[in-house]
Amino acid sequence: MRPPPDRIRVAAAQYPIDRLPDLDALIAKHARWVGDAAARRADLMVFPEYGLMEIAGTGSDAVAGDLALSLEAVARDRARVEAALSALATRHDIHILGPSGPERRADGSIANTARLLAPGGGIGVQEKIIMTPFEHDWGVTGGGPLRMFETALGPIGVLICYDSEF
Repeated sequence: MRPPPDRIRVAAAQYPIDRLPDLDALIAKHARWVGDAAARRADLMVFPEYGLMEIAGTGSDAVAGDLALSLEAVARDRARVEAALSALATRHDIHILGPSGPERRADGSIANTARLLAPGGGIGVQEKIIMTPFEHDWGVTGGGPLRMFETALGPIGVLICYDSEF
């Protein structure tokens, strides 16, 4: 592995949550954001916490208006969105910290997780460790452990929301 660069350019996405017609429209939205970051020579693109909740808005009004159905929709469809982000990382030669969102664990519990996607296809998963009160109300549980990901940019750790404060 080559030595990490002296400086890293980070693009942070603070974008509007839209009601999009389908997953293809959401993937196209992400492609525009990643393309813009790459055009600005970013090394790392960072999407927001719970950005994957936008998936719930691509379904029916019943799904978008119901928390339990929204959580299930995101847990069900996130893999397709993350596969598209992984392909974008490779196409644009950029690291991407994907938007976090609910993920169903093997034991049935739900964690808030984010994936770090490398241009070569490497994937690292970080679970949020410390939940906010509203996440407790949602039934989202804390996870861990905190991980350090070795990348061409150097080691990267991911702290999601409250994790950075405690």
